[in-house]
Amino acid sequence: TGRIIVLLALLTILTTVLVFQDLIVHQVRRYHMFRIGFLSFVVIWLGWYAGGQLSVVNVLTFIHALMSTFTWSYFLLDPLMFILWGYVALAMLFWGRGVFCGWLCPFGALQELVNNIARRFSVPQIVLPWGLHERLWPIKYIIFLGLFAISLTDIALAMRFAESEPFKTAITLHFVREWPYVSFAIVLLAACIFIDRFYCRYLCGLGAALAIP
Repeated sequence: TGRIIVLLALLTILTTVLVFQDLIVHQVRRYHMFRIGFLSFVVIWLGWYAGGQLSVVNVLTFIHALMSTFTWSYFLLDPLMFILWGYVALAMLFWGRGVFCGWLCPFGALQELVNNIARRFSVPQIVLPWGLHERLWPIKYIIFLGLFAISLTDIALAMRFAESEPFKTAITLHFVREWPYVSFAIVLLAACIFIDRFYCRYLCGLGAALAIP
């Protein structure tokens, strides 16, 4: 109950920011400080403490539920995730996937915070040429569609391939895992030191799944 109350408060604050964003962004310094604080809370409380990291696995599970005998009881087993998914789905109608990707994804928030620290220490930032960027961003759609195709024949195998996400390692399990998974997550975080939200831009199957609708 306590976690649900905190989550609802968090979502209320975010909704207020989104509704009044045109006024809020004029206060550049205050807005920046608020965003840093909000993203820090998302990483520490929502991600590491409450376990509120959505995954492409959730999308695949929902699609398969629609294709078979749909039951709300399965999704209500975790009220926190159910509320979070419901909010993201509703917010997409008004503001698109940026509500989740830009504000409520713990791993995305962690990447942005790491990049902010890097910028503060004057780490040079890499801006990829448009031609290269244009060729890289479809990768995340290929990843999602590949996982979806695999899930149609073997959902368990699709879950294993969903380890292409670093969410379970970096957020759910707090980096306490076998070294290949930890190394993969650290490499992605290292990449975002030089390219802001590198994983989100080019490799996130969940972001692609939310972008398609």
